[in-house]
Amino acid sequence: KTVSMGAGAAKQPTAPLLDRLTGRAPIPSDDRFWQELLASAVSLPAGSSVEDVTAISRAYCAELVRNNPRSGNFGALAAAMAERLGRATRSAATDIEMQQACGAVFLLRIFLKHMLETLEPEDVALQLRGRDVAAAAQAPGS
Repeated sequence: KTVSMGAGAAKQPTAPLLDRLTGRAPIPSDDRFWQELLASAVSLPAGSSVEDVTAISRAYCAELVRNNPRSGNFGALAAAMAERLGRATRSAATDIEMQQACGAVFLLRIFLKHMLETLEPEDVALQLRGRDVAAAAQAPGS
C-alpha cells in the first residue's frame, strides 16, 4: 500500500524525510526538503494494521512535539502548507500543486491533532509559536 502526499510519490522513501521534519534541526523555508516531502508517499508494509500505522504516527508526532521548540519545524510546515494552498487555489493550478497542498494539509492536521489531544492549551500555544519562544526562554535574563 502507498498513500500519496504528492506527485512522483513512489520514488521517495518517507521515513528519512519524516525523521528530518521531526528532528532537532530547523529546516529553512527555501530548502528543497519541502518539495521532496510534499512530493513523497508513505509506503506501508503489506498487512499493516490500523494499530501499526497509529503507533508510527504517534512516534513521529511525539518526536515533533519534543523537538519543535528548538527547530520550529511545525511552523515551517504551516508556512509550506500556506504557500502550497496559495498555489493550489489559482485558476491555473496544476495537479501536482493540488496534490502537494493536500499533502501539506494532511501532515499539518496529523501533527496538530496530536498536539490538541495530548498537550495542555498553553503548551499547544508554545508549539505554535515555535523556535522564537524557545530562544527567548533560554536567553539570559529571561
